[in-house]
Amino acid sequence: MKLPLPKSIRWKVGLPILVIGIASGLAVGFYSYQNSVDQAKDTTKEKIKTAMTFTKASREYVRSILRPKIDEILASGCSKEDFILEAQSSSFFTASIFKKVSEEMPNFALRQVAFNPLNPKDEPNELEAKIIVFMRNTGNKEYSDITNYKGERYFVYASAVVPDASCLRCHGQVQNMPKVIQTLYKPQHDLNWEVGKVQGAVMVFVPFESTILKAQLTGLYRGLFIFGLFLALTLFILFSLDRLVFKPVEKLERKAEEIAKGNVDEPVDIKSDDEIGKLAEAFERMRVSIKKVMDLLK
Repeated sequence: MKLPLPKSIRWKVGLPILVIGIASGLAVGFYSYQNSVDQAKDTTKEKIKTAMTFTKASREYVRSILRPKIDEILASGCSKEDFILEAQSSSFFTASIFKKVSEEMPNFALRQVAFNPLNPKDEPNELEAKIIVFMRNTGNKEYSDITNYKGERYFVYASAVVPDASCLRCHGQVQNMPKVIQTLYKPQHDLNWEVGKVQGAVMVFVPFESTILKAQLTGLYRGLFIFGLFLALTLFILFSLDRLVFKPVEKLERKAEEIAKGNVDEPVDIKSDDEIGKLAEAFERMRVSIKKVMDLLK
């Protein structure tokens, strides 16, 4: 069954303009809303990546520069220790930094986790394990997403921990571990980390509930404002068309019907300088001519 199409020019022109205006306003408004939410995500991600870049650079410094230098010093017999945990362990270094940061920012969850860790506290939970496995299977060295954590929405960012050969001294076989590591952690079995394989991750969980709500409100206000502008512009166009085109045309239509019925005494009263006004002048000249002819025939 086909819907009856409007016959009036007002509806033929006005209805498409109204539909297009509302649809455009909704589309642009929704885009603005989504853009505000995405921008909040990107801003949070960039802040975390900046902090993580510093953390990774610090870990690499310990691993590639500080640790070899301390090894040289220890090998020269300057100390009875075979390993200085605070200076040579990148994991201990990161954990110490995270502890200080967590004290200053208790809402942030900073975790250094791995499968078969030295410290049992670094065993990943279910969510963390899934992220590590995902990075291991996909080959990605970074991961970010919004997820539920401890009953709230958090923005999680993870950087993969990929051991190199120097890491196996503390994360390989128990018999090869430094004495200070064996004394501190008392490992019960060989850890046997694999070089070049994602073993764990450094993770940051940032509260995102308030951030996303703020972004959603901002996006909603922007979206409604843009939709309101489109709607106002559409209504203004329709109002202008109605006043300048549709109503004068309807008035001319009524006058034409009156003239056709012989009512030629009242003038066509439409004053404007546009095309409608010129058409009205033509109707007025026609009315005057018909009236003269009718007066002659009386």
